[in-house]
Amino acid sequence: TAAPNEKRNMKISALSLSLLVALPSYTSAASCLASLTRFNLAFRGRCRYDDVLGRIADEVAKTEACEGVTAENELIALLGVTTVEGAQGEVYSMCEGLFQAEKADEFLPFPDISEQGPQFDKQYYDGNTYWNEQYETNVENRVPYLKNEAANRLDIDAANVEDVYDGIAKSGGIQFPGGLSNFQDDDGNICDLRAVMCCWASDRQANDNNGNCATPYDTNCVNADPGDNTDLCYVDMERNPEAAGVDGGFAIYPGDNNNGEGAVHCHGMAWTNDPRSPESRYKGNNIFFVSMYDHLYTRGYVRNVPGAPMCGCIDTMPVVSRSDCTQVDVTELWVATYTPATETTQASFELDLDPENGIQIEFNACQGVDNNNDLEDYYNRLVRDKEASVRELADVRKTLVGRSGGGDPKNYDFFASIG
Repeated sequence: TAAPNEKRNMKISALSLSLLVALPSYTSAASCLASLTRFNLAFRGRCRYDDVLGRIADEVAKTEACEGVTAENELIALLGVTTVEGAQGEVYSMCEGLFQAEKADEFLPFPDISEQGPQFDKQYYDGNTYWNEQYETNVENRVPYLKNEAANRLDIDAANVEDVYDGIAKSGGIQFPGGLSNFQDDDGNICDLRAVMCCWASDRQANDNNGNCATPYDTNCVNADPGDNTDLCYVDMERNPEAAGVDGGFAIYPGDNNNGEGAVHCHGMAWTNDPRSPESRYKGNNIFFVSMYDHLYTRGYVRNVPGAPMCGCIDTMPVVSRSDCTQVDVTELWVATYTPATETTQASFELDLDPENGIQIEFNACQGVDNNNDLEDYYNRLVRDKEASVRELADVRKTLVGRSGGGDPKNYDFFASIG
């Protein structure tokens, strides 16, 4: 049996993706790039026809044997089809096979991060579990025979989070926790607005330049606050009765910060309406980074706003003025490999992510139309780029209400709506 560290290393090792298409044996004779030995063509971009064709065009342009041959005809020859439409279909099928493999078993299952199962993850995202409820203390020593060894140290209790961040979050895929009700719409599908937000009401970690938790923990980190970045307007408990524990009800928060609800910190993410885009495919990496690494492990932000989940689909969350936002910037290195036919094998064309440097992911502040690091304006950019609809943006703005006057006016509107 492997030791725990060995199991973790196996879980977080990056996995390559590939799909092989067998071609008729006559293909190599019609291809100007084909030879008696296989060739590899690497390109950065997306797994789609235009990107593959662009790389073939670059190679055709510098190959003497391809003089007078178009990139379209060369790709048709390599794929063993007869039309551009046929080539487009073959590339689409190859890429779709890769993406389905990601969903099935190539990406790290989300419960493997905590190693405590989906129920723990569900409770964590509701604002519970010892990750949220405990803070470092010397009152109950974890190791009493070691002087000054504190209990409930976040860097120990959530050590897996750092392991996953270092081992796979930046160079591999993580499945989105779509099986948790926090991230499902009424039909059981993943958030229909394709936007998630977390709101934290407490800070449990000192000396990280975030929030006001300080040492000594037992006097300066009890009920500590996160860094405030929003105005909490109200909580409509009908939005998520499961998290609230009641079928309905509401909580109104007039004013802001010390004159209102106190410090609250909200941070979210969104992805495009194209399920094949990197933003969509790596949304699991993004929710892991936002919720577990950047805010729990790095900043120590914990606990939910009462009556709402800590993290969930944006239309189930508290109504606030605004939210910070993180986007994933993904660079993928693809390799197209052509192997000519032999006496015993058919020719083949293969698309694969480079096994060493195939995936590079950076987590950056969202780039909006007018403002950066702003979830509402990032969604506005998705609309501008035709990756979300105007109607969806209007629904997002039912939660992020800063552009329509902020908290107090929306509180009055909410009172009017409930009579």
